[in-house]
Amino acid sequence: MSSVLEEAWNEATSDLPKEVTDDWWTKILEKYSEDGRSYHNIQHLEEKFEEFKTVKHILKNVNAVTLAIFFHHYEYDPKEVDCEEKNSGHFNKFADQSGIPNESPLRSAVVDLLCAAATHSTDAHKTDGMYGSEDLHFFLDIDMAVLGSSPEQYSDYTAKVQKEYTFLPETMYRSLRLKVLQSFLQIPNIFASKEFREKFETKARANIQKEVDSLKH
Repeated sequence: MSSVLEEAWNEATSDLPKEVTDDWWTKILEKYSEDGRSYHNIQHLEEKFEEFKTVKHILKNVNAVTLAIFFHHYEYDPKEVDCEEKNSGHFNKFADQSGIPNESPLRSAVVDLLCAAATHSTDAHKTDGMYGSEDLHFFLDIDMAVLGSSPEQYSDYTAKVQKEYTFLPETMYRSLRLKVLQSFLQIPNIFASKEFREKFETKARANIQKEVDSLKH
C-alpha cells in the first residue's frame, strides 16, 4: 500500500480519535479497491496525491483538501447520479464519529469542496485570462490533471474509464463521452489555477482533440 496515501491520511487526521480514523482508513481502502473500478481506484488516488504535493504549500486549508480528495470518489458508481451527495454524507458521518463540530471551518470547507465537484466549473474556468487561486480551484485541477498527461497515459486513462461504462452500449458511450469532451474544448480554461494551466492546458487540449477525432470515426 502506498505510503503517499497513508501519510496524507495520517497527517490530515492526526488530531482526531485514532480508532475512528483507523476504521475509516480501512473503509477507504476497501471502497477504492472495489471490483469494477478500473480507473477510480487506489492508483488514481495515488496519482492525485502526487499532484497535490506540488501545490500543497499554496493551499489555505491543506487538511480540508486532503479529506475532500479521499471522499470525492469514496462512493463511485457511474450508473448513479447522486454520488457527490452520498459522498458528502459519508464525510459528515466520518466527521460526526470523529467529533468534528458542525460549525468547524474544516467540516464546512470539505463539504463545500465535495459539493463543488458536482459542477466542476468556476468563474476561472469560464473567463478568458482569469486564474483561480482558492483551494477549490486546486482541488478541481488535481482531479483533471490526467487530461494533460502524456499521450500514452491519456490513452490508458480513456480505456480504463470506458471499462467502467461497459453497462452502456458502445454507441451511447461514445456519444456521451463526445459531449463531455466537446464541452471541455468549448470553455476558455480546462484548468483554473495558473500552476496547473501552465503545466497541463496545452497538452490536455491536444489529448482531448485527438480523442474527439477518434470518437467521430
